[in-house]
Amino acid sequence: MELELATEADAVATLSRLKPLSACRDGRPRSQSLKIVWHDSPERGLLADGMILAEHRGVQRLERVYPGAATWLPGQPVPVVAEAPDLAALPSPLAPLAAFEGRQTASVHQSGGQAVTVTVARGILRSVTAERPAARIWLSGEEQGVRAIARMIAGAVPVGVPLTSLAADGVALATGRAAAARHAGAPELPAGPLSVADALMHILGHLMDVVLVNAPPAVRRDGDATEAVHQMRVAVRRARSAMSIFQAAFPGGALDAVNDALKDLGSRLGPTRDWDVFAEETIPAIQQALPEDDRLRRLIAAAERRRRESQGALAAYLESAAFRLLGIEVAWFVAARFWHVASEVAGDEAVNDRAPDAATGSAASAATGAATLAEFAGPVLQQRWKKLVSLGKQIDDLDIAALHGVRLRAKRARYAAEMFSTLHQGKASHRFIRRLSALQERLGVLNDGAAASHLLLQLGGPAGRHGYAVGLVTGFLAARAVRMRPRIVDAFERFRRQPAYWA
Repeated sequence: MELELATEADAVATLSRLKPLSACRDGRPRSQSLKIVWHDSPERGLLADGMILAEHRGVQRLERVYPGAATWLPGQPVPVVAEAPDLAALPSPLAPLAAFEGRQTASVHQSGGQAVTVTVARGILRSVTAERPAARIWLSGEEQGVRAIARMIAGAVPVGVPLTSLAADGVALATGRAAAARHAGAPELPAGPLSVADALMHILGHLMDVVLVNAPPAVRRDGDATEAVHQMRVAVRRARSAMSIFQAAFPGGALDAVNDALKDLGSRLGPTRDWDVFAEETIPAIQQALPEDDRLRRLIAAAERRRRESQGALAAYLESAAFRLLGIEVAWFVAARFWHVASEVAGDEAVNDRAPDAATGSAASAATGAATLAEFAGPVLQQRWKKLVSLGKQIDDLDIAALHGVRLRAKRARYAAEMFSTLHQGKASHRFIRRLSALQERLGVLNDGAAASHLLLQLGGPAGRHGYAVGLVTGFLAARAVRMRPRIVDAFERFRRQPAYWA
């Protein structure tokens, strides 16, 4: 496998002095000059399609700059669209847009009996009007060896999974515009047949990109920090939901390590997101009704202090070596193939035992024995839809705790529907997701109230120094919950009438 790491140009100089890396080196390093020139037309015809023409030592190839619909996992090599493309078929005239020029040093290292090639490129990115230092580290070898060497380097050098390719950085330098995010929002599976393992790989890769691009410098005490934290938290939840969905296709424990890592990240994001919602959504609604209340102002000031503390702690973690290592571990896992083999073994075992499994009516068993991704997705969607509808019976009589359970089921059903939406043609899947989203959003208002009540306890609760203001907020939340109930019932009934489009 291959794995690409990014770091500052000055930091790679310390690799030659890293004793553990030198101790496992096999032979002498090989060094040579490196120059890559990226071309496009004056109208940026290639970039409009997410591509660029790269030239290295007289050899030209058409590469991707941005992923597009196809799979391009974080930390993986740039996808090549065409080797030695027909220039007559490309936009013209082509001219240099940006270049990277420097030196490339390759050395072979042994880890656990596996050879890993470490290639370090250090140089200058240039455009017509600007330049800046740049560096990359590429690891190539057997999977466990690559992981061990990556961890060794990460322990000594501030490296991480690159958010963009060198070409995208060169384009950004030339155009004066920041490189676009590789992925955003919910993942969509690419067209064409996919194995179950390849689908999970694509989904996790997409979501890890979303997590990484929203980490520092995005998560600060200013700017779009609130939205960045929100996007990271949703991406983590989607990733963990995906692993919950796909775990039926793998032997027990195959996904545990990466799931635990993302669970830990989610637990760090949660408190900051709760304070953000409280400060930017809950409090302003109350303040609008009581703009001159000094006791409410003091509660808001205390909440803002807690919010800043939470933001600071989160930003420190997201800037730490521990977070960079988490990104490397997840990127390595997603690109590794050992768990793909495990899924094939699990699938073979399920096929051998298909008759007993079918007798149980288990959706998980049916998904495990599926021959295609659509056959895998059908039982998953059916099971999540069925559980949600069953839990929502007599929804107008459910208490807040029970409605919280309905919200969780709605969220899980929505994530599953989004992941598999491209497997079904027509408008039915989009209508299903839209109505699920409306239900989840209305239930989320109640959940925000429950989260706010927990935060109020941290500020002293009704018996503390902010007791009067806490009472105001508590009363507002209770009244809002009462008003929201009929809307929740309406949204659930509209959703419940949806046909099972995957059947």
